[in-house]
Amino acid sequence: MRVYACPALLDWILFLVIFAVSYGAGKRGMTMGEVAWLGGAMQVAYMLASVGSGLLLTRRNALALLIASTVASVAAAALCLVTRSFAPLMVWMAALGVASAFFFNSFQSFMRGEAPPGGLARATALYTLAWSVGSSFGLISSGLVYELGRYGLIGVAAAVGGAVGVILWFHERRPHHEASADEHTEGAPDGATRLHLRYVWVAWIVIFTAMFVQRPLLTFYPTACGRAGTAAVLAAVPPFLHMFIQGLGGLWMGRMRAWLYRPGPLVAVHLCAAAVLAVMWLHPAYWVTAAGLSVLGLWGGFAYFCAVYYSGNAGHRSRNIGINECLVGLGSVAGLFVCEGFIEKTNRVEVMYIVCALALGISALAAWGVGRTAASREEAGAPGGAERKV
Repeated sequence: MRVYACPALLDWILFLVIFAVSYGAGKRGMTMGEVAWLGGAMQVAYMLASVGSGLLLTRRNALALLIASTVASVAAAALCLVTRSFAPLMVWMAALGVASAFFFNSFQSFMRGEAPPGGLARATALYTLAWSVGSSFGLISSGLVYELGRYGLIGVAAAVGGAVGVILWFHERRPHHEASADEHTEGAPDGATRLHLRYVWVAWIVIFTAMFVQRPLLTFYPTACGRAGTAAVLAAVPPFLHMFIQGLGGLWMGRMRAWLYRPGPLVAVHLCAAAVLAVMWLHPAYWVTAAGLSVLGLWGGFAYFCAVYYSGNAGHRSRNIGINECLVGLGSVAGLFVCEGFIEKTNRVEVMYIVCALALGISALAAWGVGRTAASREEAGAPGGAERKV
């Protein structure tokens, strides 16, 4: 159980850096385009490194890569926090993207290898809770410590990274000869929809859309607050609530397995999130956006749980997760530059809310189409539509 603190702590570091860089860019007068390039460099590097790590990872080498990527992440974070010039900052953000890609891909392989057969749903719920809550504390601690300067932020990052190293060093591994969730495919409980192999494609649709929506929200919102002179801690509160509630939503999904492998819940949750974003676009006051971002955490918990579970429960799991994490980068880059283009054209930051709402609507239709295709193939008895219950 203790090992699930590791993704929480690493994401603490990442989101501490993301908030500090985005908010500081706004205070220093950087354009939204420059902020998009900073975030984009990190995400492109994350995307490319995820493809490579997905091909290299095994149950046996995951721990070594976890430790190495933790050290590299802390070093890159420190360089990001001390750098102010645009070009070198973009280089260090890219380095942070590479290091964190190896960490999260390694941890998901490690997580499956440490979980017993049949334990993937619980492991995925704990993983979603861990990284989401860690992200929330990264955001709020960055807002609280920001006024103390770059060395205060580096001190927090170093302490958190040291905690990851201690946990991994003393962790007692599950013996390699024992069966784990990495070799086992989970079916659905009695009365629930059966496992569909085609839902790996749903995972990839959902993870791309989640990052397309979430990355510009968590990048441009602090930048806009920095430009407007909003106190750093107030700028950090809405993203903090969003990520904290996302963690609780992901944990709750561990008990809602009857929702899995069904297109209905996917469509309903996506459309509800789109409606919240539409309200934020119509009424972009601080308290409305704070409430909206908080509620959207429930959508985030649902989306990330489904994406990790579907991709990690069938087929070549390390490859599937590698593609998942690659799409994290691709969705982030697409969301950042599409939203930045509309912000630049309209000169209104809140236009990103309606762009994200439209993306969620399109994603809901795509996921519904794949889900209905899988169900139709099962009803017709075609191969590859579903696996038996296990």
